[in-house]
Amino acid sequence: MRRYAADISSLAEEFQQRFRDFAAIEQGDHAFPSPFSVDPDDAPDHLQLELIELQCGAECRSRHQQLPLVNFYRQLDNGRFQEIRTFAKKMLSLFGSTYLCEKTFSVMNINKNRLRTRLSDSHLRDILRIKTTVFEPDLAYLLQSRSQYHPSH
Repeated sequence: MRRYAADISSLAEEFQQRFRDFAAIEQGDHAFPSPFSVDPDDAPDHLQLELIELQCGAECRSRHQQLPLVNFYRQLDNGRFQEIRTFAKKMLSLFGSTYLCEKTFSVMNINKNRLRTRLSDSHLRDILRIKTTVFEPDLAYLLQSRSQYHPSH
């Protein structure tokens, strides 16, 4: 019983930390997609000077309009915009993992509802693994090899 209490306490602390992280990120999340329309005074302190310098550059503004967001942040000079680049990396990794999490829960809900009575935890784990990876199985090969080993099916 004490082991479970310690585990639950640890999980509760981890959730609290994650929500604190989100609150800190929320302060600067408007600067990420549109760094030229945010007031530097509203940005986190560590980004303000670089944000002012970025907003003063016509070439940077032009690149922001022409390039995909990821490429825009990638091409920024690391010496001049180190804080902004680090911030952009954190935001990109956050969005990437959030997307994967949402995709996983969506797949899980669809499959769990549709196949509720026949779906075991093992099956669900396998489905989630398949749906959240970029691996594409060679179904024709798998079916052919299965029919060779099991001719009665």
